Amino acid sequence: MTAFLRRHARRVLCHPALTFRPEKGSPSAAAAGSKALISEALTPGALFLQGLAHRPWTLRARAPRTVAAALLLVALPSACLAAASGSPTPPSAARTTTSALVGQRALYDLSLAESGGNTLSASGNMTYVVRDTCSAWSTQQHLDIQSATRNGGAVNMVSDYTTLESKDGRHLVFRTVQKSNNAVLQVVSGEASIDALGHGVVEYEKPIKKTLKLPNGTLFPMAHTAAILAAAQRGTPSIAPLLFDGTGPDGAQETYITLLGWGPLKDPAPSPALAGQPAGRVHVAFFGRTPDSILPDYEIGMRYFANGVSDMLDMDFGDFRMRGTLHSLTLPPRAARC
Repeated sequence: MTAFLRRHARRVLCHPALTFRPEKGSPSAAAAGSKALISEALTPGALFLQGLAHRPWTLRARAPRTVAAALLLVALPSACLAAASGSPTPPSAARTTTSALVGQRALYDLSLAESGGNTLSASGNMTYVVRDTCSAWSTQQHLDIQSATRNGGAVNMVSDYTTLESKDGRHLVFRTVQKSNNAVLQVVSGEASIDALGHGVVEYEKPIKKTLKLPNGTLFPMAHTAAILAAAQRGTPSIAPLLFDGTGPDGAQETYITLLGWGPLKDPAPSPALAGQPAGRVHVAFFGRTPDSILPDYEIGMRYFANGVSDMLDMDFGDFRMRGTLHSLTLPPRAARC
């Protein structure tokens, strides 16, 4: 899961207003794709957390990114290794790599773990839903945080992130909405696709219409999560795939992922549905694709289970840290046929 909680910057949660950097871009037609499918699959009722990253590590956001991104972590095994080595990802390698992932509905309770000087209190919840639509993964994430600060008073931050990602890893439809005290701060939406040769492009509809190219080896969220899990199961200590998840207007970003401790659980599973599932700790650092990007924009840690479920969420927003506890988990049965 990525699905996720991957990019909520400190000022997004600590302040009632955001300042976004406008970008110039020329209008472009939306990429041809599965719009009919997303209109059916991405219904308002399904709340999702795609890529929920959980662990007793830390998420440090240094740039204004959405929480959706911060919790979205999905990857293709072979595709991820190709990206890490800098070689193009064979299109065929992205066809079956997400098969280990499962549909899920997870609810997390958020509580204040540690506070700095400005934040007096913070609490909230997240709902993450992944649905298997046979040919694609439909994911929806809803995050709601209420905080009180010395300077800004009460702040209610809400993030909704929705995607539809084809299982061959070659098409993604995305939409992210950020709100503060019921005022819309930012909307990011559009479609991205990767052709048979590995050449990718993203067509943004919002915040402004523009087209950006995606570097060879770029992974979409569910593929990114699958790659993390595959690398962990092989005992690979680190990987560095490119990621595009649609949570920001700047195209793909670089990720550096450290994995350790994969194996059977030594403590009771957080849910009966996870009993017997091996798991491991993951740390992900996200970098901008600019020459001066020495330090990561943000970092996130988590515990991942082999089926893509995560727990033990710990988010560090600089002024305060929040802990996420798995409140409930439902794993729907796999479709008998598609």
